Amino acid sequence: MASVDKWRTCLNEKSFCKFIRENNANESNRKAKTEAKCLIAVNDYDLFIWDNASCHLIYFKLQNIDDCAEKRNRNQILLCTDPPRFDVDCLVWNLARTHLALWGQLGVTVLELPQKWGKYAEFHGGKDTVTCKCVSVGEHYFSIHAGVRLLHVAWHPGSTGDTHIVFLTSDNIINVYDILDPERPTQTLYLGDGEPSIILSQTRPSTSCALGDNVVCFDFGPPVEVFKNAGSMKGSKGSAGLTVWPLYCVRGNGDVIVAYSDLAARPTRLAIQGPLLMFPPADDNYGTDACSILCLQTTPTVVAMATCDGKLYHCVLLPRDLEETTLQSQSSQGGPMEEACLYCPPEELLLYVNETVELELSLSMPQFTDNPAPEDMFTCPLRLIKDTSSPDRYHCTHAAGVHTVALPWVNHLTDYCTTEEDEDVPPAHQQSVVEHLICTRPLPNSPPSPVLGLAQVKDTSIGTILLTLTSDLEFQCLRLSNVRYSSGEKTTLSSATHSRTIPSPLRRISKEPFDEVIRRLLQRNTSNPLIKSRSSTELSQQECYQLLTRATQVFSEEYIQKQELARHEINRRAAILREHKDQQLGDLSVLLQSRDSLSENAERLAGLCEECKETQEDLMKRLEGVMRKLQSRIPFLSESERNMKRELENIEERLETYQRSLEQLKVKRMYQQRQIQNGSQSNRPSPIIKKTQAAQLREG
Repeated sequence: MASVDKWRTCLNEKSFCKFIRENNANESNRKAKTEAKCLIAVNDYDLFIWDNASCHLIYFKLQNIDDCAEKRNRNQILLCTDPPRFDVDCLVWNLARTHLALWGQLGVTVLELPQKWGKYAEFHGGKDTVTCKCVSVGEHYFSIHAGVRLLHVAWHPGSTGDTHIVFLTSDNIINVYDILDPERPTQTLYLGDGEPSIILSQTRPSTSCALGDNVVCFDFGPPVEVFKNAGSMKGSKGSAGLTVWPLYCVRGNGDVIVAYSDLAARPTRLAIQGPLLMFPPADDNYGTDACSILCLQTTPTVVAMATCDGKLYHCVLLPRDLEETTLQSQSSQGGPMEEACLYCPPEELLLYVNETVELELSLSMPQFTDNPAPEDMFTCPLRLIKDTSSPDRYHCTHAAGVHTVALPWVNHLTDYCTTEEDEDVPPAHQQSVVEHLICTRPLPNSPPSPVLGLAQVKDTSIGTILLTLTSDLEFQCLRLSNVRYSSGEKTTLSSATHSRTIPSPLRRISKEPFDEVIRRLLQRNTSNPLIKSRSSTELSQQECYQLLTRATQVFSEEYIQKQELARHEINRRAAILREHKDQQLGDLSVLLQSRDSLSENAERLAGLCEECKETQEDLMKRLEGVMRKLQSRIPFLSESERNMKRELENIEERLETYQRSLEQLKVKRMYQQRQIQNGSQSNRPSPIIKKTQAAQLREG
């Protein structure tokens, strides 16, 4: 935690932070509102802060906090070629993190980040001031619709070039723009009953807006594929499907409708689906002042909706039965849009409300008198932000602080839906984990202090850090604990590792792992947030005492008492284990005695076995001798002896034949030797006179 405090202290002492606080001090007090903003954006370790007073971005590399003095104080100012002429409320990254959308209620400006190079990998080699290319998107639309306000902006996830941006305006229209052609929308979705009138949008808000029939927020869900109608003249058999992106839109009255968007050259106009049925039904339709919606990237898709009174509804998107229809889907059948569409609409879904969570916007104080405290009627819009490190967690920013909500039951639901085994019993319900991290409105009479920015930084040494910008333009750094939220991940104490070993007999008593029991006992329902109200807020001694008493009560109930319960549970389990250990030690001593006895019996039996073996060998030898004697005393030959006799007689006859043949061979051999000797004597050469001798005789 010391490292996180060091981050906060070092960051707030930077020269650019002091400059922003001085430059926007009067501006923030003059334009104080109850709506939270998002004026900071983080990409890895790159921090971007929007300065509304100077209309430029300030860039700082968070890795330089603990670095040398030369790099520690380096920051750059990013100027806009076409600065926005409106108050910026939010910064939104595209998926590639190459463009940053600066939007407010009166327009959108897209800033293209320049290239990095140089010694420290900074923009344009580290220049103090860098000019960035900016494009105003939909400027003509806002100029001719003076009364229209921008409600929500998001980048289109289906854009191949990551250049399409989606607007939701107060006239109940969603426009899709390409920043390469910023004045002409590539697709327009009308979310109301018909196309709105330009005259009405320029004069006063419509009745549908006052009644909560207008869409106030949207979010993209996972893509779906649609196929051409079988009876379409342009459709062909076996043609490939079209991928469309659903936009889940929430109205002010809590109804959820679904619009579909695709980025084809000629976008397909699919019918608006909804309002979606919500189960189980409720009298108040789960809130009448909805302000935000969020689709978590889970399986199945989980939709979170927020209302201005601090309620959150966690819904699961499920396919509906054929008998279930909605008013909108019935009325749209046979309409002109349905007839003109070449593709079959996707299957309509329904929303199953799994749980309802009520956030504590202002701290609940203990009462010291019998008079009941006045009810806090404070309401403010909530902004839901996805967590970049965990798909089952998101954050809520509002005028009273920051809440973090984790859904541990999502992992169990995903395992239940994706398992191949047929399980009739659904997973047990788990409550969501809600933490009140920062409170900027501790008392009901405190002025609202909206959060001006929230982003996540993932540091290798500290972990995931939640970076928050308060209304006083000061940074607050909080470290998020991954173990507390990630119920699907197993810790070192997790009993899942015992699946590879011999199962414990205690598994038959309790199927829930002991570490899960302790974690459930230590789970806090209320937390002590970091109180960070406006610097101008003045608290009386009684209010300070109430805050101190409340913090003490929370520490006592949520920490000490639950730790005491966990200690009692550990002691009880330790006593059970000691009893089982004593019993097992007794059983072990009995088994050791039995082992010694069995060893002695085995040695004795082995000796007896050797004696029996020797006796058997002696008996076999005596039996063979008896059999030989009995065989010799039989008065007639046996069959084997007769066969042997015949074989010997045959051998004797053959020996006589061989003897006669051998004598004949000897006679022939003697004859041949005599013939050879006679032939050698008759073949001696006659005397011959040599030539030299004849010549000597002639001469003489």
